[in-house]
Amino acid sequence: MSDIEILQEMLISAVQVPLQQGQGRPSVELTDKQGDTTVEIKGLPHDSIVIRAEDFEDPLTIFEGSKGERKRADFVIVSNENSKKWIIYIETQAGNYKLAAHVEEQLKGAQCFMSYCKCIGRSFWEGEEFLGGYQYRFVSIVDINSNKETKKTRPYAPHIQSKGRLHDAPDAFLKILRSPSLHFRKLIFEAS
Repeated sequence: MSDIEILQEMLISAVQVPLQQGQGRPSVELTDKQGDTTVEIKGLPHDSIVIRAEDFEDPLTIFEGSKGERKRADFVIVSNENSKKWIIYIETQAGNYKLAAHVEEQLKGAQCFMSYCKCIGRSFWEGEEFLGGYQYRFVSIVDINSNKETKKTRPYAPHIQSKGRLHDAPDAFLKILRSPSLHFRKLIFEAS
């Protein structure tokens, strides 16, 4: 079984965000229930799964939360395309008010959730290489709702802020402002 097939079998359907098939590559709508925001990601590789990581509630019942260990980012995209394998952690929010440290904690929490899935897959599906060899990206998409009216009247280019290095760790996350629609390539690009 592929990693995507194992994740589809492992996780309940309620936490799997359905891909929208169209011409070419699939897209997905990421709707954050708490923030009432939706962002569309276009151009996903066909071999992808999108997981609503924020629905994983077990940390709330076990951990104290003094270091932020109870937090999780909203979504995780796991994609395989030829020899390229990606795990992208995404935090979304309607405004632009969260401190960077808070976003980092959420991204770390989602990474821990995927580490737990990796352990489950390797133990119970006996997949020694399950979720191995992936490149990681960490993204915060903020101020999504501020552009709902503009989206209908004219095209809008997202404003992207990086910390000057590749966004492959929670403390170096990529911040994308006011973008209700993004292409998958924008989430994985390498900083120059």
